[in-house]
Amino acid sequence: MARAFNHYGWKVSPYTAKTRAYLTYQSFRFNDIEPTALALYGQIKPQIGRIIMPTVKLNDGQWIQDSSNIIDHFEENGCRLSGRPSGPVQAFASSLLEVFADEWLPMAALHYRWNIEQNHEYALNEFSRSGFPWLPRLVGRRLIRPMADKMRSYLPVLGVSQVTIPGVEETTLATLTCLNTQLSQTPYVFGWRACIGDFALFGPLWAHLYRDPGSRHLFDSFPAVREWIDRLKTGYQADGQFVENDQIPAALAPLFALIMDDQWAWINTLVTQIDRYCSDTPDARRVPRALGVAPFTIRGLPGERKLITGVQWKAQRVRRCYDAAPDHCEAWLRTLPAHDGKRQRVIPTIKNRLTYHEHAMVLEAPLTTPSMD
Repeated sequence: MARAFNHYGWKVSPYTAKTRAYLTYQSFRFNDIEPTALALYGQIKPQIGRIIMPTVKLNDGQWIQDSSNIIDHFEENGCRLSGRPSGPVQAFASSLLEVFADEWLPMAALHYRWNIEQNHEYALNEFSRSGFPWLPRLVGRRLIRPMADKMRSYLPVLGVSQVTIPGVEETTLATLTCLNTQLSQTPYVFGWRACIGDFALFGPLWAHLYRDPGSRHLFDSFPAVREWIDRLKTGYQADGQFVENDQIPAALAPLFALIMDDQWAWINTLVTQIDRYCSDTPDARRVPRALGVAPFTIRGLPGERKLITGVQWKAQRVRRCYDAAPDHCEAWLRTLPAHDGKRQRVIPTIKNRLTYHEHAMVLEAPLTTPSMD
């Protein structure tokens, strides 16, 4: 029997919840460790270069960080039931859900955690418990507050403001409504096997909205979502099949329309700005972590959001799935409901791709336009 490897992350971390649920579902043997502040600064930071969670230390001493990288490793090295559907449209849709959960739902996760006082206090206590378990709670809270304040400071970075909060809350309700409708019919979003989209959605919905006491009431009207959360916590496996014929359940169509109309309009803006930066800086090996701010909308409400370049790395994963069967993916996208009949839903071509190298994001060689000579 394989020796257990180490999985590091706090219970309040949505990305840790994502990887923990995946590893549990796959029945891997792992030590689930909540690293103390000493471990974060003395063990993880020297290996990864920064304080981040989750991280995995394999038995050969290799460290992996980023939830998607962690899942990729185990998908390619002996998982029992792949979370990647073999059908190209389902693979594309699952990837859309992962990027939505990882890069758009954090607006909801941070809003409900830091703008609700009960959740704010709960989070401070949890940070203290995880980071300084040997100290009295009041002392631990004082020491951990800079980390909590840093997390709260991401609210404007992500575009959460008094103007956009109603759109954030509408997005949350729409997500729970669509999921509940589908999960009333199947145990997981695409049938009887969990896809990577399931684990990604579970991360913020469980680790922030459901665990935090001031927002758990949001789930009162969605019993199928609560049951799905319990399945993912315990690693429940049904008969292991996705919906037949590469179909995407119709109950999820409004959610995918929302993702394309709001998040992917923003991602198109980001990709355009990265391309402009690379054009203006042709010798660049990296792009800055952010390229200023730009306007965006969420459920029709305007805001400003920082152009965080790492989001493109996640978008590239969607583009790869799309490129595997563009005609089929386009045909499915055209079936999604349109709110105003005028939106053009585009998965952008990504010319200046990003990749991880030694735990840092760098540029791959850009695509070149073929000569017309």
